[in-house]
Amino acid sequence: MSLAIVVPTRNRPAELAGLLANLIGQTRRPDRIVVVDSSDGGLAGEIRAIVAASPLACRYLHHAPPSAAAQRNAGLDVVLSDSDLVALIDDDVTLDPDALAIVCRQAAALDPAIIGFGLNPQDEDAGRGHGRIRSSLLAETLGLYSSRNAAVAPSGWHTRTLRVGATSEAEWLTSCAVVWRAEAIRDLRFDEYFEAYSYLEDLDFSLQARHRGRFVILSDAAYLHAPAKGGRKSRFWFGRIEIRNRHYIVCKHGLSRWRFWLGAAIRAGMTGAEAATGQRQEFGRLMGNAAEIAAVVGRRGAPRAPGGGGT
Repeated sequence: MSLAIVVPTRNRPAELAGLLANLIGQTRRPDRIVVVDSSDGGLAGEIRAIVAASPLACRYLHHAPPSAAAQRNAGLDVVLSDSDLVALIDDDVTLDPDALAIVCRQAAALDPAIIGFGLNPQDEDAGRGHGRIRSSLLAETLGLYSSRNAAVAPSGWHTRTLRVGATSEAEWLTSCAVVWRAEAIRDLRFDEYFEAYSYLEDLDFSLQARHRGRFVILSDAAYLHAPAKGGRKSRFWFGRIEIRNRHYIVCKHGLSRWRFWLGAAIRAGMTGAEAATGQRQEFGRLMGNAAEIAAVVGRRGAPRAPGGGGT
């Protein structure tokens, strides 16, 4: 099976160089790699040089303006037509040496109805649970949250992908380390609504793709995600975006709005408690939540994607 990889990057030459070195060390190397870069000024030239120097079959694309969702779409446009498997890998990810070989073997052996293969996270957060409130019987009964791994509740609130000890079914897959059957998503792209700020774009993509097949997390295909510090927005901005983007997903996919708002209130309460107990940066997030809730109420309607959606 042919395997292509799409890597979005911006202003992170060291991280990209590390990822390409990691891919060289794979026991099953990718057949082609497309690096979609949105770096500024001279850094774009540095990224281009790193790609050109790689012994792997790499292609460099420059994309403007910066957008992880749009950059992934640009890469998918290049590789989907002539690949069997397409991986989306972030530049700050490190794969275990056998990860790609395991994915290719499993894709050939498993039911073709399984179209999405998530890799198994090894970072510290992936070993933690979902918290008492999210895992409570009341929250699950109301459809606000779920105690299951990589699940999507009727409220639109999802659970993180935790480390698994055996290959497990999932309801959504993170776009930082995932492999898709190309034939299943050949006409599918990330919704352009998320191009302005790519948060929850992978949740939305998964909700589109789940009508085409099933997803699993492969326990033996491990990776480590160490998010780079550069380029992070303010907590106020994040507070707005987490309400805005999830509300859009709930409206788009016909999920429960009243459950979403109840879940949002609980999330805001948790953020307020964190701010009150010393995590002062979370006060900005809480203010962002409040500002966006007021904006949504003022609009009195479902948000619309630019150009009509992207689905």
